[in-house]
Amino acid sequence: MKPFIKPLLTACVVSTAGLSVMSAQVFNYDHSKPMFFNNIATVVGVESPGYGRGTAMVDLDNDGLLDLIVTTAGLEDRFYRQKPNHTFELMNTMWTMPPHQDESWGVIAADFDNDGDKDIYFSNGGFSGAEVNVLIRNDLSTLGKFTDISASSGACSLMVANFGGSALDYDNDGDLDLFLTSALSTGSVLPPCELYRNDGNMNFTSVGPLAGIIHQGDFRNCGVADYDNDGYMDIMVGSFDSSNILYHNNGDGTFSDQALAAGVQDPYRSFGATFEDFNNDGWPDLFIPKYEFQGGATSKVYINNQDGTFRDISDFANMSTQGDMGHNTGDVNADGYPDIFIGTGHPYWTRKDLVHMMFPVLNSDSMSAHQAAGFMGLNSVGPSRSHGYAFGDIDNDGDVDVYNNNGGPSQIPNSWGYNALYHSQGNTSNWMKMSLRGVVSNRDAIGARVRVETNNGREIWRYPAAGKGFCNTDSPILHFGLGNAVHTELTEIYWPSTLVQSYVNLDVKEQHDFVETGIIAVGAPVAGGQITVRVAGVAGGLADVFYSSTSAFIPDPVEHVVHRLGGTPILGRSAIIGAFGGVNIPFTIPASTPSGTSIFLQVRVTDLANLNGIRVKTNAVELTIL
Repeated sequence: MKPFIKPLLTACVVSTAGLSVMSAQVFNYDHSKPMFFNNIATVVGVESPGYGRGTAMVDLDNDGLLDLIVTTAGLEDRFYRQKPNHTFELMNTMWTMPPHQDESWGVIAADFDNDGDKDIYFSNGGFSGAEVNVLIRNDLSTLGKFTDISASSGACSLMVANFGGSALDYDNDGDLDLFLTSALSTGSVLPPCELYRNDGNMNFTSVGPLAGIIHQGDFRNCGVADYDNDGYMDIMVGSFDSSNILYHNNGDGTFSDQALAAGVQDPYRSFGATFEDFNNDGWPDLFIPKYEFQGGATSKVYINNQDGTFRDISDFANMSTQGDMGHNTGDVNADGYPDIFIGTGHPYWTRKDLVHMMFPVLNSDSMSAHQAAGFMGLNSVGPSRSHGYAFGDIDNDGDVDVYNNNGGPSQIPNSWGYNALYHSQGNTSNWMKMSLRGVVSNRDAIGARVRVETNNGREIWRYPAAGKGFCNTDSPILHFGLGNAVHTELTEIYWPSTLVQSYVNLDVKEQHDFVETGIIAVGAPVAGGQITVRVAGVAGGLADVFYSSTSAFIPDPVEHVVHRLGGTPILGRSAIIGAFGGVNIPFTIPASTPSGTSIFLQVRVTDLANLNGIRVKTNAVELTIL
């Protein structure tokens, strides 16, 4: 079968926003193959009718299968556990979920206490008026249930109409904080957004005003990413009544609005903002959905210029005009390029959802898009009021599936919606999946950046997130569609802690599970003196410290690691990594090392509980002898 509609789209002439001249768009379809979807929601038990908003696809009970959290405004939210036969059972009673019948508008599922399971935060209110949010701690591994800690957490204390939110570690202290967008609910007082600092043990402090989160407006949804790659996560907020806000993280606990300077302020009717690296250059781009037809405003796509600014390629990218509400981004055809999902979600009428399949433009870092929802079966439920989308490999077969949460205004019976679970039929593209577990960084690795180089010269970037699009949470297992690449060459993980891990020739069509592993050296490097090598890695692992007088970069396709020491490395000290994923190893610098020269350290970490797994070679540390 040929790639869909390719014969009609090999070249065309368009008006190119962001380019100075008319030019021929030549699209690159080399990696794109057809992908089709079937709606299996009724068959597996997750049609879940209601007034749907954001949704989440995460593994709640750590059994290796993705579960579903389905918000439904004004009714109890639903928690579905996936069974081994890939059908689902409703778990609200068995997991003792609190019977809230609140106006849930989004769901952030993240490990806020770094204990290895997903906790749940609901942003409430939206159009329906001010409400208190809900935070539920995951105690399944200890108590067999979830515990409502809303009242004690400090993150649910304000009566505000929150539309959405995202989890992020804005201060890089190793645990996840919360950013929430606020909407105008009643009266004329415009609220600011909210920022809650995680102080540990599920205790949060409201720090918005101190951090510069003071701008008032009628906000919708938001996205988080380090758009300027300075090591700190930034926040993009879609504004419905005024200019968008781009909160640049200043690195000192404060933020400043850089939307105008960055070129993404585009005032009015923004229904959110989603960071996504559409062109795979390692710099997050932006999708901003527009709600109404006022002025003919289209949905917006901005490409990151890598200098703190963005350029609008919406016309060039063939973006369309409609009443955007629900939205998210993800690569559903495994070609390596994230696609855009749009649900119109209009309270007064139903419409079919849209999917913009994104394609690169040859000899350019720009992207173009073509509507393909009908072709792929991704709007087969017909006209709906769509809001939530969550992406993930629900049946562990290597393909990205889509859960779609539908429904209109709360408590209006004729706006009741039925949900869809779009099961991917697969194609011949290669893929790789990756789960990340932070040790120094937050356990969910939110803020990490992952780059995969393929054998055919491509780079593919992915970024973990929780609270994306219409406040959805996608599967935390990163999916790398590889198109027609046969294998990967170099994979690099850039952790929020600044540690970097490298792997060579990882197998495709497999999931790889990685624990944050790396070293830093502490102390004065004096010949004959002693320093401390701080090692992060898998708990119970064996850490062997090697040193050499020369550095190197030697990819090892057999061990799948990069050797960063030249010559014949010498084994120094060894130690077992502790239960919390760290160990300090004393290292004595050889007394014969001349002053002014350098020695280099690298640690090999072996998971003693899984000797068949990939051994990890850490980053290298250079010690210049005093």
